[in-house]
Amino acid sequence: MRKLASFIGFFAITAPLTAQVLQFADLNTRDFLKLSKDKVVVIVPGGILEEHGPYLPSGTDGIFNARLADDLAKAVASRPGWTALLMPQIPLGAGAANELGRKYWFPGSCTVTPNTLRSIFMDIADQLGQLGFRWIVVVHGHGDPAHNRMLDQAGDYFHDTYGGEMVNLFGYLWAMDLKDFRSAEEQREDGLPEHATMAETSWILALKPRAVAPDYKSALPHSGKSIDELEQIASQKDWPGYFGAPALASSELGWKMYDQWVQRATELMNRILDGKDYRKLARYGDVYADDPGDAAAMSINRKLEAQHDAWLKKMASKP
Repeated sequence: MRKLASFIGFFAITAPLTAQVLQFADLNTRDFLKLSKDKVVVIVPGGILEEHGPYLPSGTDGIFNARLADDLAKAVASRPGWTALLMPQIPLGAGAANELGRKYWFPGSCTVTPNTLRSIFMDIADQLGQLGFRWIVVVHGHGDPAHNRMLDQAGDYFHDTYGGEMVNLFGYLWAMDLKDFRSAEEQREDGLPEHATMAETSWILALKPRAVAPDYKSALPHSGKSIDELEQIASQKDWPGYFGAPALASSELGWKMYDQWVQRATELMNRILDGKDYRKLARYGDVYADDPGDAAAMSINRKLEAQHDAWLKKMASKP
């Protein structure tokens, strides 16, 4: 019996891992060595810490991204012979919505500069690329164009340096023509579905209802039909941190919208894993490269980076 037990133990250590969803943080070195990298998809969920007004948590984007990453991991594992390797969520992002109103410090927002974000994901690209991974899907849904350009560039770096695919999924999804499930009347009242509006509030009512403050139903509308109008709203002294009409939100609408995201994201991911060309698709960060909010924030980010550099030089000069 002892010999049989020893054999089983040896086999468990040396046998390849079967197709499934694995948690990156739970594996040991022997587990990683057993992975067949050609059919392993590393899924990296992101989640900017960004104020979402008085009714939604600052981790709203992360709630959405984590659920979508889980569902995409299951979709990968359903492909014969494929394994999903799910990394812990990275709660860092650039370009919070409060920057639209030139408010660069706002309760609930804790962001990094776009250059920092790019460096973080380029570092991840290096670590995973050196280990032989060839498929990385970044699930970091956040609507700031500069945020998406940085993730796109990190993915391009991985492709050019290691010959694999590191895809900022929302860099393509945000640019797609998605169905708007709001009624015509709701669209008029809610306005552009930009940030913490009826749409995003509905997502969280569906995915994590306890995270939504119950008095959202009494939220006054702060709606705009264009980015320019939203900038004017966000620049007001008493802007509460949200747009649109959250009072119209419902979990039913949230599930309809989420199901569409799952479908489109799964289709795009399968297209990529099947080796089909996707790089010619429109990228959100490129389509909105002239975003005025990003241009205004750039000077602030440069000042911060200069401040960091000056402090480091000062410390380096000390005996």
